[in-house]
Amino acid sequence: MFRTTLVIAVGIACGTFAAGGRAEEQALAIRWDFPGGNVVVESAGNVDETGKCVVQMKPDLDGGRDWFYWCFEATAAKPVEATFEFPEKVAGQINGAVGFQGPAISQDGGQTWDWMGNDTAVVRGRSFRYTFAKAGESVRLAVTIPYLQRDFDAFKARHAENPHFRTSVMTHSRRDRAVELVQIGRPGPDVTAVLMTARHHACETIASFVLEGILQAAMAETPAGEAFRKKYVLYAVPFVDKDGVEEGDQGKGRTPHDHNRDYGAGAIYPEVRAIMELGESANVRASLDLHCPMLNLADHQVLYFVGPKDYPPHNEANVKRFADAIKQKLPAGSPFGPLVWLKDADADRWKHNSGHFARRPGALMAATLEIPYAPAKAIMHPEAVRSYGEAILRAWNETSFASSPSP
Repeated sequence: MFRTTLVIAVGIACGTFAAGGRAEEQALAIRWDFPGGNVVVESAGNVDETGKCVVQMKPDLDGGRDWFYWCFEATAAKPVEATFEFPEKVAGQINGAVGFQGPAISQDGGQTWDWMGNDTAVVRGRSFRYTFAKAGESVRLAVTIPYLQRDFDAFKARHAENPHFRTSVMTHSRRDRAVELVQIGRPGPDVTAVLMTARHHACETIASFVLEGILQAAMAETPAGEAFRKKYVLYAVPFVDKDGVEEGDQGKGRTPHDHNRDYGAGAIYPEVRAIMELGESANVRASLDLHCPMLNLADHQVLYFVGPKDYPPHNEANVKRFADAIKQKLPAGSPFGPLVWLKDADADRWKHNSGHFARRPGALMAATLEIPYAPAKAIMHPEAVRSYGEAILRAWNETSFASSPSP
């Protein structure tokens, strides 16, 4: 199920939002009826005598708090220079719907993406400009580089012949979408079960590219891959909020609560219930939950760990060792960090993925790693972000995790 499409006729009478206006009157058609699509068009001015127009937009929220995810496609019926403008303040952030590297852009229907960049002649705070040079030109634009079911399917196809890479259906979402479980390695008496998850909040797409890099390194026929599989079996859930990912939801702060506030008795999301069951059946002893933080807050432009400091007993020491190893492995161009910002757990933290797995018997480590969307000076195109995931896997191999006493 996707949001209703509204074709905006930006032209002679474009300010009226005439849906399906006559082709000769349309300068620009905007749609978001595709996987991951999300936007609300608030107003659009007429195309002036110089061939320019301004379209005012905002993110479409789905039953939750103010947040910043948006993604749409615009197609020109004739040459036009369009400025897309978002609210001055979104989710408590100035210019909060456009990141430091500008919007993500795809000129091939969403097959490949990169960042528009932060050239102030094109991207100015909460707005950005795109010039459609010819009739029929189409572009997709988004607050972040999308990662959808089709991206994971392509990843799965690339590694279909790898004997260490297995996928299964862990459960089905509320809207009956299959929720995948990846397994790399095999359980055994001297093998530790590790869980990695992404997209508890549907919009946090950069985490998915990091997870791809981790999975790729863990299954590889390399010294790092072999060393990992000798000691660990990895279970990974690429899309915890599968419906939100495909339907273009924000996913953060849902009503009555989002997926990462659902752990414990009475969980309402089938994905979370299945993850908790997996923790029991596989005896998961270490977990890493991948997220993305706020888009534009200054202290959210780095890699950082959050989670319970005091559970399991050696958690803070283990996370610090892991973070130090990651710093040594990350390539040039990566975001700064990771920093370690664990806190004493409270009642809310136990409802998080990291809080739930921190209290499992024999737990070694449980934490959330926040990966920034697009810090101004970091390289954040997909292939680079995958390399950060590979570095994290190598760092995992080199981390000596202190054991917690059994209860």
